[in-house]
Amino acid sequence: MREHQDVAKRVLFTLLVLFVYALGQQVVLPGFDVAMARKMMGHNALLQMFGLTTGGQMNMPTLLSLGLGPYMTAMIVWQAIASLDIRSVNNLSVQQVGFIQRLLTFILAVLQGIVMVYYLRDAIAPLYLISDNLNLGVAAAVLYMVAGAMFALFIGLENANHGFGGSVALIIPGIITSLPHSFLYGYGTTRLKLNPTNVTVGIVVTVLVFISGLLVYRAEQRIPIQRPSLESTFSESYLPLPFLAAGAMPFMFSNMLFVLPKQVVEAFGYQYTHVGQFIITQINYNHWPGILAYAFIVLFLGFAFGLINLSPTKMARQLKERGDYVYHTTPGDATEALIMGHFFRLSMIGDFYLLLIGVVPLAIGMYLPSASNYAMYLGGVFIMVTITDTVTQQFIALWNKNRYSLFDEPIE
Repeated sequence: MREHQDVAKRVLFTLLVLFVYALGQQVVLPGFDVAMARKMMGHNALLQMFGLTTGGQMNMPTLLSLGLGPYMTAMIVWQAIASLDIRSVNNLSVQQVGFIQRLLTFILAVLQGIVMVYYLRDAIAPLYLISDNLNLGVAAAVLYMVAGAMFALFIGLENANHGFGGSVALIIPGIITSLPHSFLYGYGTTRLKLNPTNVTVGIVVTVLVFISGLLVYRAEQRIPIQRPSLESTFSESYLPLPFLAAGAMPFMFSNMLFVLPKQVVEAFGYQYTHVGQFIITQINYNHWPGILAYAFIVLFLGFAFGLINLSPTKMARQLKERGDYVYHTTPGDATEALIMGHFFRLSMIGDFYLLLIGVVPLAIGMYLPSASNYAMYLGGVFIMVTITDTVTQQFIALWNKNRYSLFDEPIE
């Protein structure tokens, strides 16, 4: 029964964390004109996309407006650094790595807070504490958001230690609540009518994508390796290479990168130039140049995140240091080249699946407008697939961890 108690405690802890997080998203920051801020945020597609996939509250300025955005960005930066297989980085202790990750989170929280406050600057009331000539309203707003981001990091790490789903569990409610809106409105170009046909098609497509997404996400190629340090049949093992090493991360950031050029054009006042007009009118989700650009972004992120997560250089070095080797392949550079070759071939398959659920609906939408809604919606479904699988595997492991024993009866 003890394993059941551990599971129950973790479930209750996660529910408590989600409640606290949801409560924090309702704490409106002082010094803001809420009505004006809500109106301004509603027209900022970049921040809306970023908040959707990072658990942020971008509809209005709240304590947790930044959500896990700074932490998730910091982890991507750190993974990219770690994938370079630098010896000095590899020799860092767990405490040192944790400190660096928190420092990166703080720096990125400051930067992201400044960006958000920049867009909301007209909605911030003046704050004079030291001198009538020194307005601290903007600085205070950034400080509030940074404090909220660090608090989100704290409860996310606490959930990783005592709950289910790790820190990423904090973004689950936001993604779930956004799915109906994504299904009905997509990227805001088409309103899907709720009739029996559309609902039935939606249910069937959702089930198919969920099942196929789970299969693709779990699929892997196993490369046989030899472990001379182990005896008997245990000396033969394999190196698992996932078909989709990037997971759902391309969908978490592809939309944000896609709308970034338009935001830059409008921020610098180039929307009335020829180039600016082309970007605004053509680089969107219902024109072929925009669809091709979005497909390129998805492919690029699929390869980039996959390469960071897999890290063939580090994997080959670890095999060599343990004395393990791939059959008929020299340890070191040859093994790294072999892993890299497999990675590119597998990524082509995995990234094709991402294009199938994230870009093909946009192409069909050129002839059947309602189909384009599925691009954003199915991306959210696939994100939920990866999170659900992670939580499920953690649940199963915890449920069964106390069921194993070396002996049927205790030895006296």
